[in-house]
Amino acid sequence: MNNPEQRINRELAPEVFQLAAELYAQKQQEYSLEELILIGEEAKIPAEFIQQALDLVQAKKQKKWQLKFTKKYPKLKLALLGCAVTSVTLIVGAWGYHQIFTSKTNSDSPVGILPGEKEKKHTGNVERYLLNKEGLVNGILLHNAKQITLPPHLHEQILAAIKPGDTVEVVGKLGTPSVYGQEIEGNVITNTETKAVVTKKGKPKRKHKVDENSLTLIKINDTVQHWLVDDDGKLRGAILTSGTQVHLVKPLAKQLDQVAKIGSRIKADGVGRRTNHGEVVEVISLDIDGKVLPHSQN
Repeated sequence: MNNPEQRINRELAPEVFQLAAELYAQKQQEYSLEELILIGEEAKIPAEFIQQALDLVQAKKQKKWQLKFTKKYPKLKLALLGCAVTSVTLIVGAWGYHQIFTSKTNSDSPVGILPGEKEKKHTGNVERYLLNKEGLVNGILLHNAKQITLPPHLHEQILAAIKPGDTVEVVGKLGTPSVYGQEIEGNVITNTETKAVVTKKGKPKRKHKVDENSLTLIKINDTVQHWLVDDDGKLRGAILTSGTQVHLVKPLAKQLDQVAKIGSRIKADGVGRRTNHGEVVEVISLDIDGKVLPHSQN
């Protein structure tokens, strides 16, 4: 070097080093870490500062490259993110579906409808339709004496989906069992052969019209085949061997509770209707096995 004893101002040193580095870089394209350290030694720069400077420069270049990539390919980044989210959603959804499907498969519920805490599933053969006082079908009686009730506005749906002799699966709320039978408030009834389903729905759009002129006096003298109960297991009526369905007023039903049994003979006069599914009659008094009820209050 010319005039090695000449001293350079401290403020000029960084600029000199930068210019020297640029001139040297034009001469040679790549440098090893050892070469950089040797160059630094000539300038009396400790090796650790050379290493630290190299790390900072590389980190700066990496950050600059990432920023450039993000700006250049924003849609690709969003697409990759969308794919990741979709994948997670599909995995979670598949797991959830598997859990639900497994629960449904292991349950005793028809058509994938799960019973609630107070609901049970029951299977049986249909013996006959149950009728309300207006002669509308509002349930079914099974051969095992279980009484499945539904709202009367489902009259037509029940007739279309279920016939006597069919086997059905019922999901419904169990009433209180008693010696006279048990009522099940049906929510879903499925015909196991045809897969037709009757589901308990909300209030009817229009009230079913009942022909008041169809009322007639009906005389009964027959034996009891089934007693009908409400959800508390208390008597509310009877089905006679002839198929006639008898509705009892509450005072009469309460007194019958002490004497009623299967095979009891009932004699009474009442008002009712004759339908395609049998007679239905309401009585306020009767003779059961020779006892007249209700008892006189006198």
